[in-house]
Amino acid sequence: MASQRAPLALLLCGSLAGGSLLLLAAAPAQALVTLIVKPVGTDLVVTGSGSAQTSSLTPAGTDSAYSNVLSDVQIYAGPPAFSDGSVSRWSGLTGPAAFGWDPAVFEYPDSNPALSFGDLFGIVTSSNSADIRLVLPSSYISGASLSGRTTYTNLTLAQAGLTPGATYTWTWGSGTTAETIELQIDATPVPAPLPIAGAAAAFHSVQRLRRRVRST
Repeated sequence: MASQRAPLALLLCGSLAGGSLLLLAAAPAQALVTLIVKPVGTDLVVTGSGSAQTSSLTPAGTDSAYSNVLSDVQIYAGPPAFSDGSVSRWSGLTGPAAFGWDPAVFEYPDSNPALSFGDLFGIVTSSNSADIRLVLPSSYISGASLSGRTTYTNLTLAQAGLTPGATYTWTWGSGTTAETIELQIDATPVPAPLPIAGAAAAFHSVQRLRRRVRST
């Protein structure tokens, strides 16, 4: 689900006869960060987007993070960070202690690295709610847009221990400062994209078929 900030809504009430109007301002829209895991061909793709307000969170230091690590307690979107201080960690979230059904940590093999780009961000959970961390780029400015993608080649939801169709939500702040990060496990398969050569061949086949149809 893509992140979107709704514009201020106004509710118009009253009667034309009485000439009275009541304007009610809707509550400000909440920022939403989403991570979507989806099978694409023989791969798993993690797509992240949204924005996060950090005013209600507590800085929990900087660290390194690896988008090629996927388990029932941590998941990221975007390129791996290999040096200390590459990401910032934030505490103050509440939500599930884990996601998926496999208690064992699955580490994507370095010999077959994940393909990734964009911003590196995600969630690290714990059985101790005080240790749940929101992970953001080290230079992140509160409220800025986030967008990242990681592809785990030759990996299934079952191998990663992720429950198809499940949604997990973590929150922080309250009232007008309430924020959310959501993880969706989308089990709807998507065919793998055609290789460039295959796509070109398919295009020329369609063109030849069209010419035959027009000539008959």
